[in-house]
Amino acid sequence: MVFPRDREEEFQGRLVALTQEQIRKVLDCLRNLALMMETLLQGKGGTKAVEQSQRRVLESETEAREERRVIESEIAKVGAILANREDFMRLVDDIDKIADLAEGISFRIVWLSMGKMKPKRNVLNELRSMTEAVLVAVTRVREALLAVTLSAETFSGKIKETEDAERKVDEMYRRIDLMILDSDMKIAPLLLTREVAMMLETVADKAEEAADTLRTLSLALL
Repeated sequence: MVFPRDREEEFQGRLVALTQEQIRKVLDCLRNLALMMETLLQGKGGTKAVEQSQRRVLESETEAREERRVIESEIAKVGAILANREDFMRLVDDIDKIADLAEGISFRIVWLSMGKMKPKRNVLNELRSMTEAVLVAVTRVREALLAVTLSAETFSGKIKETEDAERKVDEMYRRIDLMILDSDMKIAPLLLTREVAMMLETVADKAEEAADTLRTLSLALL
């Protein structure tokens, strides 16, 4: 006979596995975004090459969205038997928003690749570094998610590393924002570039929020 507690643990394990797959797809999205930023920086192939890189971002984002639908369907099947279903939904939503932001950033990078819109190379270098730092922050969340049912010590360490990575992105954002404002870019590329930097910083914030939600979930999982 399967008791409710056993069933809840089974469902939790299933949802953790699905969420691990979701964040893996989101990381693919961010890796492709980093490649897209590199393509913009190198300037080889112009806007067409950047758009080709963007297609991979959009494909990864679509796959991540599909994973969210699968998780939502599983949670709907479970119903009230899962006491912490709201925490799972919050975690899934935080991860999903990262993919949404990556998609939005990708369109802005395409626009920045067009003719007179392209920022100065020093600004692009900073944006590339910031994108890589954001990727690190989200990677640490995935590592925490992989550890959440295995090791309390490893899990706590990965949560702290996520927080440290988010603070690093914050510092980079403040620096690059001043760099952009101090540049001689025209108003349109200046605003677009600031928006890209702001959205990257928001991705890191979402990674930290996901880590906070995961910390709450860990009380039932570890």
